Amino acid sequence: MKMRILKLGTWAVMMTVIFAGCATETGGLSERETGALLGGGTGAGLGAIIGSQSGHTGAGTAIGAGAGALAGALIGESARRQKEQTKKEIRQEMMQQQYQGQYAPQPYYGAPQQQPAYQPPPAQGQEVHTKYNPRTGQTFPDRYKYDPNTGEELQPLR
Repeated sequence: MKMRILKLGTWAVMMTVIFAGCATETGGLSERETGALLGGGTGAGLGAIIGSQSGHTGAGTAIGAGAGALAGALIGESARRQKEQTKKEIRQEMMQQQYQGQYAPQPYYGAPQQQPAYQPPPAQGQEVHTKYNPRTGQTFPDRYKYDPNTGEELQPLR
């Protein structure tokens, strides 16, 4: 009995050292790696329990560890992608708030918008807009070469 506890304790210390060695100094483990480690550990434990019932503890542990690591990695990657999507949405919302309503860059979905229709000549004192951004449809005076909001090259109105 003492020998079994000693072996289990030694195994636990070795696994702790191995898992601690996986972390890097510059940022630790990613969500995918963390999920794989947690899933592998949980799967190994459950596999050992189930395998001991059938008399194949080692095989149950190995199968459980592999399946758990795969499932944990998939769940961790899903969490990472969700986190990146949330960051992207927050950045987009902050950009929307930063610009005035009519100049806020809009997300691009599909084909470019139609060119603006004919505009009557401006009244005295107004600038003539002779260039436009094909993606947003905004018009600008001739002195602009690039859209000041998005940095995209402007095209001449036809």
